[in-house]
Amino acid sequence: WLRPGVPADPAAYARHRREHAPPFFFDAETDLAEALRRALHGTEEALLAEAEAVLAGRFRLFGEPVDLGFPPDWGRFAPLADAPEARADLRHHWSEYDLASLPADVKLLWEPSRFGWVYPLARAYRLTGEARFAEGFLTLLDSWRAANAPNAGPHWASAQEAALRLLALAFALYAFAPALDAEAIARLAQTVAVHAARLPPSLDYARAQGNNHLLSEAAALYTAGLLFPEFRAAPRWRALGRRWLAAGLRRQVFPDGGYVQHSANYHRLALQVSVWAARLAEVHGEPLPAEALGALRRLARGLEALVDPETGRAPNFGPNDGALALPLSTCEAADLRPPLQAAARALSGRSSFPAGSWEEEAFWLGLPPASVASDRRPDSLPHTGLFLLRGDQAWAVLRCARFRGRPGHSDQLHLDLWWQGENVARDPGTYLYNGPEPWHDLAAAAAHNTLLVDEQEPMQRARRFLWLDWDQGRWLGRWRSPGDGLEALAGLRYGYRRLGVLHRRTVLRAGDAHWLVADDALGDGRHRLRLTWHLPDAPWRLEGAALRLDLPAGPVTLEVEGEGLRLALYRAGERLAGEAPAGEAPHWGWEAATYARLRPALTLMAEVEVYLPARLLSHWWLGEPGGLAPEVTWNPPIADRPAVAEVRWGRERLET
Repeated sequence: WLRPGVPADPAAYARHRREHAPPFFFDAETDLAEALRRALHGTEEALLAEAEAVLAGRFRLFGEPVDLGFPPDWGRFAPLADAPEARADLRHHWSEYDLASLPADVKLLWEPSRFGWVYPLARAYRLTGEARFAEGFLTLLDSWRAANAPNAGPHWASAQEAALRLLALAFALYAFAPALDAEAIARLAQTVAVHAARLPPSLDYARAQGNNHLLSEAAALYTAGLLFPEFRAAPRWRALGRRWLAAGLRRQVFPDGGYVQHSANYHRLALQVSVWAARLAEVHGEPLPAEALGALRRLARGLEALVDPETGRAPNFGPNDGALALPLSTCEAADLRPPLQAAARALSGRSSFPAGSWEEEAFWLGLPPASVASDRRPDSLPHTGLFLLRGDQAWAVLRCARFRGRPGHSDQLHLDLWWQGENVARDPGTYLYNGPEPWHDLAAAAAHNTLLVDEQEPMQRARRFLWLDWDQGRWLGRWRSPGDGLEALAGLRYGYRRLGVLHRRTVLRAGDAHWLVADDALGDGRHRLRLTWHLPDAPWRLEGAALRLDLPAGPVTLEVEGEGLRLALYRAGERLAGEAPAGEAPHWGWEAATYARLRPALTLMAEVEVYLPARLLSHWWLGEPGGLAPEVTWNPPIADRPAVAEVRWGRERLET
């Protein structure tokens, strides 16, 4: 691996590294404990608890701890998703494996081998100076090396998995530096070299995918090339990584800051690996091209627009496999503030959020504290197809996309509603990519807060990540009253045009407490319409067409109105109340907040068979129902207009 003149003897190589180590985000030898305590903002115990859990064999997978043993059996599929006990054969070349034919979902095998455990051990070591955290890291690394010979086994099948391991190994070399002897340094460097060499042979595949795989692999190649100049291939790795990172950002980030994969989870992954690379480029005095940095700024702003300011969470929008490339904070895995705070400081020298434990990621990237920017967050991402309504304590996101790239989920005109940090109307997530029926259906339209016509899906699912006959949307507009007390959005979808039906959704906000959603099925003939609302698992009461939920923030009432409507409420696959609609499904009343974990939720189904045009109205009251209700004048059933023509609410008046 080494270029001529660089000694291969471990002791001599370690001396060479110490004398010529390229700069990193932080100094390998400097005591970071006091500065780290300040960045943790009182969450030291949480960090140490996670590191202790790793040493006890409990690893955080997809954001939640799982008992795997210490060290784990690296060929065992993690015991999640009710999967049967299963192991993979790690002996053959990675190209000989059909990942879809493995005995369980491959991500249950891969996740422990992403080396996410490096970060809590490294952070705990730099906080306390206790050698046992470094010793635990070396035990895990040596165990993994012994079980996974270079290029042997399914852990090498995905270059992206190798790339994420490489980032963790680079971090480990600098973070554990005071505790590493010469042999350990040589083993670490050798492991980095093997991982870096795995990436170029399949880089064409990552380029063809045009998604986070390319960004991750480019960032890893660039990292290896910059931080290990003693390797023969370092100049090539550095050039390849820099070139394709810049190209990926240029092509994958929409003009509004949305991400090509239509997924909040992958948006974060793309942002984290790209900010890592951008910071490394800056540290080495070769900033990324201005066009790439501009795309990265847009990427950060686009994700920030979707974040709930009270919790740091975002709608569970699009595919969610729980990916967290850089677990560098004590915040929960769903909290997006750590990467956003780091991105803001890296790209603008400002903060997106006030001080808090979400600042730790910025600390590890070598970014000092900064004042909070006062910029208003965007209220629409039109190229992405996400449109926001914001009150003082409540906000909503309407999905209305004109797809120019592959859709992630079939979620056209889905609506997310948030109130005081609670995701009231929600997306049930993804669960598994390779799950048995019906669990893969969480990606389908029937699993989103939208309208289903004649029990048919609006798009055809060809493969796990491939939809055909895209359900295109058309944005109709936004309207506000002069005092901003009233606001309306409207969009149209064409996925049921083959049935002679268009679906139009209009969302009206009256202040903070009253929200009205009008779903219009436009066309003719008799059709069965099913409206779905996915809700938190909370105490409930259904009286007629009104469902009351008792949430921590207070009561929420949802009343659905429509001629001949039948309602049914489900939890954990069981009907709790109401009349069963046609085609009951066992996944109703479940959600996957993250990958491979199901938990009960509530699903309200409203179904009617009626001649078109027809309208279903959903009235939401956040807090005790009552107060001033808006007076609505309706437009005729014309596709290119919103449902509401005029709305009066006290002194506020809105016209469309």
